[in-house]
Amino acid sequence: MQIANTAPLAQWASNPYLAPASDSDEDIVAHIQATMQTIYHPVGTCKMGTDDMAVVDPQLRVRGVEGLRVVDASIMPTVPRGNTNAPTIAVAERAADLVRGLTAAGASTSSRLLGG
Repeated sequence: MQIANTAPLAQWASNPYLAPASDSDEDIVAHIQATMQTIYHPVGTCKMGTDDMAVVDPQLRVRGVEGLRVVDASIMPTVPRGNTNAPTIAVAERAADLVRGLTAAGASTSSRLLGG
């Protein structure tokens, strides 16, 4: 807000859009709570891997739960550089191959991307 109120920006920011009522900590916190949202595709809440922090193994099976797989962007251990749509489709293709019992040699191209 300080930067927006200095020249030369001040001439363009006379009526701030979606700004806190003041620069007090309370108003800033209230503004953030009222207007914050995610604008990206979150991933990684159910990490795939072989380490102790991994929730699912490389076959997308939930560790310690028989018969359950996770098949969505949450298994990606890190945020991809691009949109999550294509990697999520690859995860779904791999899951389909795993459920059908296909091995890496007989699996689709997309499944090989996930190490199957």
